[in-house]
Amino acid sequence: MAREPSPSSGTAPRLIRRLISTCAVLLPAAAGAAEYVDAPYADRRAFSLILGPGASYTESIDRSASDAEKGGDAHLDLGGSRTVGYDGDEVFVVIRGSLRGPDLSVAGGFRNVYGDGSWQTFYDLGLLIRPFSGPWLGPRVALGVRHTFSERLAVFGGLGLALGFGAGLRGDAEAFTGVQWIFPVGSK
Repeated sequence: MAREPSPSSGTAPRLIRRLISTCAVLLPAAAGAAEYVDAPYADRRAFSLILGPGASYTESIDRSASDAEKGGDAHLDLGGSRTVGYDGDEVFVVIRGSLRGPDLSVAGGFRNVYGDGSWQTFYDLGLLIRPFSGPWLGPRVALGVRHTFSERLAVFGGLGLALGFGAGLRGDAEAFTGVQWIFPVGSK
């Protein structure tokens, strides 16, 4: 004896197929609409150009290096950054020109950013290299605040400390400010 399919058994697979196709269309759309985007880095990768003035104070810690420059100085930073990770963190490199003399240095490292709104705090961990006036190479740490005006423009400022090893031992304290032009280059 062969069983005949009941009328309800044909509608169940059709209903399941419709439910699956409806979920396949609606769930990705709902997930995209639910994503919270408030910061310029929240949904895309970006390169940034950095330009800003600052001031520093240098002290020679090793007294045998009597030819080292000591005292205050003004500087100008020019460089760039690239976002990494998922929270707007950056890797950066800046060339720092000194007002005191023809001394160039290179600072680079990792900038860890905290905050989701337009005001964010950050800390820098990196290296400061002074190839011409020493030479000196050493760690640099900094704390600062950044305010993003739009997806394309931010201003920042902070305080930092650096040590230099090489031609004696050197300590630098700095205050820095800057403008950051942001150029999105793709999504995560």
